[in-house]
Amino acid sequence: MLNKKEQSELAEKFRCTFKDNSLYRLSPSSCMDESTLRVQLLWIQQTMEAANLRAAASMLAKRYSFVVVAALYSFIVFQKKINASTKNVSLHTEEVKTMWLPKVFISEIETTEVTEENHEILLDELLDELFAYQLEPIWSALRKVTKISKLTLWENVAVYIHWLYDLLLANEEIDNMQVQKDLRYVLEEAEGHHFGSYHNNQLVRYSSPPQYVEKQKQEIRVRQTCCLSYQTGAKETYCRTCPVICKSKKGVSVHD
Repeated sequence: MLNKKEQSELAEKFRCTFKDNSLYRLSPSSCMDESTLRVQLLWIQQTMEAANLRAAASMLAKRYSFVVVAALYSFIVFQKKINASTKNVSLHTEEVKTMWLPKVFISEIETTEVTEENHEILLDELLDELFAYQLEPIWSALRKVTKISKLTLWENVAVYIHWLYDLLLANEEIDNMQVQKDLRYVLEEAEGHHFGSYHNNQLVRYSSPPQYVEKQKQEIRVRQTCCLSYQTGAKETYCRTCPVICKSKKGVSVHD
């Protein structure tokens, strides 16, 4: 079971909530139904002032990625596997703002303790719950409704998992060896069937090392696809990791 301290930590780091105070709710099942999904995307488009449904779809994928990183954080740090089934998690909007930052609602806080004996089995079960049974069906529906590429949707998730990776490696209180082992497995080694009807891991193509971007004078992990966030609200600017600006002829050089 997630104790109060752990619940607070998930709430602070990953916008999790354990109380249903939602004004607007997006359940996994509703996101898998094309007709319902279209209505939800129209709401997201209006709320975020997005240029089109493709941009709204990408934003939904980015927000849904917090379900993944919260579950992985609990698994690695608390050594507790949360119930990440489609019946136990959903996105709850408690206030409507242009940024649209919904919370990850976890209905039941019962967990399974992760031990050396069950570690590999439980991690595979978690990946099935997150990817094969949840994200892949949602990505398929988003693809059908908006024609957005699944490459963009999977990279949205990969970006947040890499962010989690960096966050955990910077924490000296956590076993770095186990962090690297677990996240390497998720990002590179897990078999394709954990992501749906695939032969290959859908995140491995996004595991290239950071590149030195001359314009920004730092190493960053340049995206392969544009997340379309520049098409929302009044932003009209590209992310600092966007391939549109980072992969220009004078924009990027790679360290040997």
